[in-house]
Amino acid sequence: MQKRLPHAVLILAGGTAKRLGKVSKPDYKIGPSRLIDIALAEIDSTGFEGRIIVIAPSRLDVRDGVELTLEDPPHGGPLAGIGAGIATLKDLPDTAVVALMTCDAPLSPRLWEKLCSKISEAQAVVPVSADPEAWPQFLHGCYRLGALRGLPASRDTSIRRGFSAIRPATVPDVNRYCMDVDTPADAKEMAVRLGFRLV
Repeated sequence: MQKRLPHAVLILAGGTAKRLGKVSKPDYKIGPSRLIDIALAEIDSTGFEGRIIVIAPSRLDVRDGVELTLEDPPHGGPLAGIGAGIATLKDLPDTAVVALMTCDAPLSPRLWEKLCSKISEAQAVVPVSADPEAWPQFLHGCYRLGALRGLPASRDTSIRRGFSAIRPATVPDVNRYCMDVDTPADAKEMAVRLGFRLV
């Protein structure tokens, strides 16, 4: 049986690692690999064959076949970045499934098959943290493109407010695949999960 996977993925990668030496977030290295390269490798491991759009400055070095775009002006926040990514998908219908992810949570594609298996029941499926709060991880969900096209692309809008009109189905993230790398401790944990040894 063929895997159900998204038709496209938008990777938010425009941030700065303020607690990790203030380097470009996608260029931050875990072991021998940059976060953006780890994210792309995780995408490849799913068997994904769709379009990959990275929302990041044009100076970011990415492999052939990966598209770069960025909100104008930059640093507008995730909703503005998602809007810039959606603008590159004009050729796809509203029914197409689009995954969102951030470069500092590179393991989230491991949830795609579960998320996409439920997309027929809803316009969106998002992971929720496996704790009593069950926080929705909107930036790691899978969405019908029509739902994303309805989001406000306004600058500096909070995630919770921007996604408030979407009522997604949910999947528990029991393995913490949505963990993000914000601190040196996070980087060490990610290295262990990836089998790298940090020196």
